[in-house]
Amino acid sequence: MNSLPPYKPMRMHILLAQVACVLLMLVTSLAFMALYVSPQTTVLFQWIGVSLPFLLFGNLIFLFIALYRRSWYSICPMIAILANFHYFSQMVRQHTGEEVHMVDIRFATFNVREFKMIYNMSSMEQIAEYLSSNKINTICLQEVPAECSVADLKRVFTSMPYVVITGGRPGQNQLAILSAYPLDHVTTVSFEERPNCSLFADMTIKNEKVRIANCHLQTTNWNQVKGTIFQQEHDKGSWIEAFAKMSSNFRYRSRQVDTIRSIIDRSPHPIIVGGDFNNSPVSYAYNTIKGDLKDAFREVGNGYGYTYRNLLKLYRIDFVLFSGTKLQVSNYRTGDVDFSDHLPVLVDVTIN
Repeated sequence: MNSLPPYKPMRMHILLAQVACVLLMLVTSLAFMALYVSPQTTVLFQWIGVSLPFLLFGNLIFLFIALYRRSWYSICPMIAILANFHYFSQMVRQHTGEEVHMVDIRFATFNVREFKMIYNMSSMEQIAEYLSSNKINTICLQEVPAECSVADLKRVFTSMPYVVITGGRPGQNQLAILSAYPLDHVTTVSFEERPNCSLFADMTIKNEKVRIANCHLQTTNWNQVKGTIFQQEHDKGSWIEAFAKMSSNFRYRSRQVDTIRSIIDRSPHPIIVGGDFNNSPVSYAYNTIKGDLKDAFREVGNGYGYTYRNLLKLYRIDFVLFSGTKLQVSNYRTGDVDFSDHLPVLVDVTIN
């Protein structure tokens, strides 16, 4: 009579690894919910969306380990990675592009970080020279310092004589739209007395009106809270406070984008939206503003797309969106410059 093989109990560390693998798959697979569920309902999915690069990396580690051990658990990280295929198309594109000689609008958006470089040296002249060398004729600037006036911008950005700014109270940064083409119907949209806002203006070009929207959404406060977290890493209160602060900012952004979306929907003209959204493409903020607009990076971008130089260069948070029915983009690039913690985004636009 054949005896049964001896019973081998599963080691605890293997069981825990398998449980972690399944949980990681489930959490990662829910990232798409960040596109549709407002932070007013829950911020959970926004945190999953912003953590997605790290979650995908964790799944990749589990995949290699499972394949090496020839475990059927390799299917879990595969499901998580495939479920987020949309993320890869948001961050990596391959577009050879066709040379277009007739470009109507050479557009850029740039968070200039108060025109302060290292040691707080002014970067205004360098930025103006860089944009001029790239033949930019329309630009949206974010974080223009409060003391900067229209006259200051006209003096430095000489190729763009039409300038509108939001103005504001002392100590609050401004938004600015500069163009070589006339600007009118200027509107500033404030958000519940928050320092962030949006600036709209109609640009006249080729007897056509194109609405320009410059958006700077609620900050993440990452630069403010990271010092507290890392200096007091054993203080649970600092972690909770930082998490609560950043969660509140998700909610602020959701209210802001709902307002902006309603204005975009009422626009009688084709629109170009540029700005610092302080959120990744896997977020309610991005998805709401984008709506039926097209993302310039997804249309003609090439290579790995990031616009924020910190946080391991993992995030694309500066965007150029446009009305695809009337406008067409032919070139997308980011500037390899260190004038700010953001990269400038440059896009060539043609009016159909």
